Amino acid sequence: MHNMCNFLPSEETAKHSSFDELSAKVKVLEAENESLKTFIQESSNKETEARKELSEKHARVLADLNEKLEKSQGRVISLVAKNKVLEAEAEAIDQLIFPSLGFEWSKESNLKRTEAYDEARISIDALFEACRGIAKTLSLKKAKTTIIDTMTKLMEQVPDFIKDWQKSSARGVASLVLATCKAHFPSLNFANVARGAPKGSDMGALLAETQGYEQLFVRRVNHSFWYNKHDLPKGFSDAEEEEGEPEYYGEGSGSSVEHSGGSSGGDSEAGSGDSDATAPPTRNLKKRTPSRVPV
Repeated sequence: MHNMCNFLPSEETAKHSSFDELSAKVKVLEAENESLKTFIQESSNKETEARKELSEKHARVLADLNEKLEKSQGRVISLVAKNKVLEAEAEAIDQLIFPSLGFEWSKESNLKRTEAYDEARISIDALFEACRGIAKTLSLKKAKTTIIDTMTKLMEQVPDFIKDWQKSSARGVASLVLATCKAHFPSLNFANVARGAPKGSDMGALLAETQGYEQLFVRRVNHSFWYNKHDLPKGFSDAEEEEGEPEYYGEGSGSSVEHSGGSSGGDSEAGSGDSDATAPPTRNLKKRTPSRVPV
């Protein structure tokens, strides 16, 4: 019995000690649990704050992008509108330039518009250089340096100049031929010759005999010299001069305003040589008085 009494307290003590250890472990676990809860709460708060900041940042970036996108769309709309205006202006320019040059160009063409413009420029330059060549040949003033507007005015005078020059050269050749015939046949009557060939003459055969010889007279005439027109000799009338010529003479060079009066005996002789005249006289044309000078 005594032994049993001694055993019971020791067993209870052991149980009590084990309970204390478990209580201590529970407290430790509770403390760790609280610490873990605190850590989780702090982590959750940090994560929530980070998400909030990220959301706010995303909203700001998105708003900034939307603003930039709206501005870009506005600029695109503005550029599209300007492009339409510029395209309309370019098409209007196309209609002003290409048809006048005989060009057929459209946006569907193989050539780009800039290439078509360059082709037009080349054509205009070639045309202008051709006009310069004509003006230089006719000894018109400022033929080398004139601008397009002035060149256009000069070109307007060219037909009258050519007509006058044709008649001037014809007068030079006629004077030279008549003078040469007079030198060979002193009794030659100019009035009879000027009124035409005798009736019944075979002018076709006679003209055929002159072939080749006319070149000799052409070479002796200075075609850059103006042979003045004089009044008709006595016995001839304007009506007689204006009568139609026989068919064998062919068509003339047209009419233009002619010179009047003034002796040209010396002028004709001066212009009948092979050398060029250095100071041709001024011609008076319809509505204008152009002057020819050496170029």
